[in-house]
Amino acid sequence: MTNKEVMQQALICIERCNAHGWILADYEDEVESAITALREALAQPEQEPAPWRDMVVATLVREGIDKHRARELADHFAAERNNG
Repeated sequence: MTNKEVMQQALICIERCNAHGWILADYEDEVESAITALREALAQPEQEPAPWRDMVVATLVREGIDKHRARELADHFAAERNNG
């Protein structure tokens, strides 16, 4: 699941809870801030792959890894790097 898909899923969940009145009044400002932040983030265009991703792919291919598998590994490394 991509970051945008996760953000979209979170936004839908928060909006549904909010619409049903399941959000405590004490947290109303925080919920509205989260909804606004998610909407703004989702409105941003997809980022181009980082230049280091291309370097990782090229290095793996030089080491004998299939190009398709090298791209998968580079994407995995990027996800780990972003979540780490």
